[in-house]
Amino acid sequence: MKICNERGKMSEEIKDVPIVKKNWIKKPTWRNIGLIIIVFLLYYYARPTKLSFIVGGFMVVLGELIRLWAAGYLMKNKKLVVVGPYAYIRDPLYLGSLLILSGLSVTARNWYILALVLIAFFGFYLPRKIKIETARLENIFGDEYREYRENVRSIIPRLTPFRDTGEKWEFKQIFHNSEHATGLVVLLAWLAFYYFLKR
Repeated sequence: MKICNERGKMSEEIKDVPIVKKNWIKKPTWRNIGLIIIVFLLYYYARPTKLSFIVGGFMVVLGELIRLWAAGYLMKNKKLVVVGPYAYIRDPLYLGSLLILSGLSVTARNWYILALVLIAFFGFYLPRKIKIETARLENIFGDEYREYRENVRSIIPRLTPFRDTGEKWEFKQIFHNSEHATGLVVLLAWLAFYYFLKR
């Protein structure tokens, strides 16, 4: 990837920042440990009804659709994507995850876990991720990302798209960004709640 200096001339090429995929089984993170605990508590104390199943299900499906929409555009560390959902919010994947976890909590009718999810997301997870992602993306894309960040909020959508740079949604990017795995986990979680409802 090439970057421009202050006079607009192209500087030497720099290597793309490598994408490190952690093996969370061998090296579990606090985030993954927290998710496992939340999921366990959700199922242990789950008392779903038809209404909670429908309302929570809508939230889960909406969240996963947002993640699929975003994953089809995302090209990590290679190009600053500002189209699709990224034209309205900077962090559609985080918003999708919030809707999924909140939807599962609503489905289970576990309001304590729902409160925990919201507090953890807005109080710790999102501020930390914004700080890390901002520093990383500013380092890679510079002023291009700063302009984008100044005009597009994290998860509160704009009323009009930021700009159209012509990129198209690609199905293969879903697999490249491992969103198919997330979708499978969400489906299995949903089937488990269906089992609870039918018992």
